[in-house]
Amino acid sequence: MTYSRPLSVRTIAHKAELYVAGLFFLIMLAVVIANVFLRYFFRGGLLFTEELAYIGFTWSVFAAVAWLYRTRMLISVDIFFGLLPPRLQRGLSILVNLTLFGANLWFCWLSWTLAAGGFVRKTPVLEVPYFWINLAPMVSFGLMAIYSMAHLIRDLKGGRYGANAQEPAELSEGSSL
Repeated sequence: MTYSRPLSVRTIAHKAELYVAGLFFLIMLAVVIANVFLRYFFRGGLLFTEELAYIGFTWSVFAAVAWLYRTRMLISVDIFFGLLPPRLQRGLSILVNLTLFGANLWFCWLSWTLAAGGFVRKTPVLEVPYFWINLAPMVSFGLMAIYSMAHLIRDLKGGRYGANAQEPAELSEGSSL
C-alpha cells in the first residue's frame, strides 16, 4: 500500500510554479477535449474554448519555465564548461548569472510594458483584458530574475556551478519528472 503525506504549506509554496502550470494545463486540456467532443458529435463547438485554451497555454508555459529555471533543469550544453578548471567554472558561472539577471530584469520590464497596455484590448468572446494574459511573461521573468540572483549568491558563496548545481533531493524527491 502506498502512503502519501499530506501537502504542507511549505511544499505547496516550494512547487507553486508547478501547481499553477498544472492547473492552467488542465484547463487548456479540458476545454480543447470538450470542444473536440462537441464538434465531433454535435457538429458545433463553444466559442470561448479557444480563448481559454490560449490563456491556459500561456500561463502553463511561463509558470513551468520559471520552475525549470529555478531548479536548473532547462536544457543546457555544458560540455565545455565541464572541461574548464574549477576557478574558471566559478568565474564563468558568476558572469553567466549576472548576465541572466540583467536579461531577466530587462525582459520583465518589457513584459510589464506589454501587459500595461493590455487593459485597452479585450478578448473577443470572454472580453478578458489582455493584461491578464500578458501578465504571465512578466511574472515568469520576474521570478527568473529573483532565481538568477539566488544562483549568483550561491555561486559567490562557493556552491556547485552550472548543471551540477541542482540539489539532488529536489530533483528526486517528489519531482514531477
